[in-house]
Amino acid sequence: MLNNINKINIKLKAINIKLKATQTTLNVVWTRLQKEMKKKNVIIRHLEVTSSQLSTLILKDWFLKSIKLFDSSLFEDLKQNVNNWLFWMRNKLKMNKNHFSIEEMKIAYVKSWVSETMIKHIAFRMKNMITNSFLEAKEILLIINKMYNDLNQHYMTQRQFLKLYQNKIFFHEFWMKFQRLNAKLKYNNETLLNDLQHKISSDLQRVMINERTMNLNEFINICMQVDVWLTKLNAQSALKTLTTQVTHFIASILMMITTAISASISAWKKLSESCLNDTINEDQSW
Repeated sequence: MLNNINKINIKLKAINIKLKATQTTLNVVWTRLQKEMKKKNVIIRHLEVTSSQLSTLILKDWFLKSIKLFDSSLFEDLKQNVNNWLFWMRNKLKMNKNHFSIEEMKIAYVKSWVSETMIKHIAFRMKNMITNSFLEAKEILLIINKMYNDLNQHYMTQRQFLKLYQNKIFFHEFWMKFQRLNAKLKYNNETLLNDLQHKISSDLQRVMINERTMNLNEFINICMQVDVWLTKLNAQSALKTLTTQVTHFIASILMMITTAISASISAWKKLSESCLNDTINEDQSW
């Protein structure tokens, strides 16, 4: 009986030892769990704060973004007004800059509104491997302005040059306009001399028809001198014409005055004779 009791006591002691060990283990695990929970709570609070900040930033960015402007029309050919297209594109990139987070987005946007036919002239700088590829969208706009707008200006300058004639203006004024247009067209001296001979006034052409010079500078100097002489001649002719017209006008006025005076004298004579006859007749009746 005692042996059984001893065995039971030994088993109970062993169980107590195991229970204590288990409890110790549980305490350690619980402590670790509490630490992990604290860490997770810290992480959760950090995530909540970060999420709140991100939400605030997203909402702020949403509300502060500029109103999206309408897109420009597709740049297809030179019949379009290049200046209007460039103005619209620059205005779009400036006013909606917060819609393009990086410069590559601006470059892609500009490229998307240029037709394949027109973009072929700048496509070589759109490649990734090239050393002088476009870094900013405004570089593309500058190239388009230089290439296509200059073509339009050249065409318009040619039209103005074809319509330019001296007519009745002074030669020096005509020559200044002629030079200003040629500064853009860059014709050679032979072409300029040939054009000048056909564009000067008819009076100058009649005088210069006998000049056999092939030097542009000599031709211009002679035209300057002849134009001054023609101006003086025309002024003298105009003065003579004016003098003649004034003389004729004065003569006509004097003629009218003489005629009026003669008519008045004749009427006065008739009236005097009539009064005299009436007086004589009255005397005879008495």
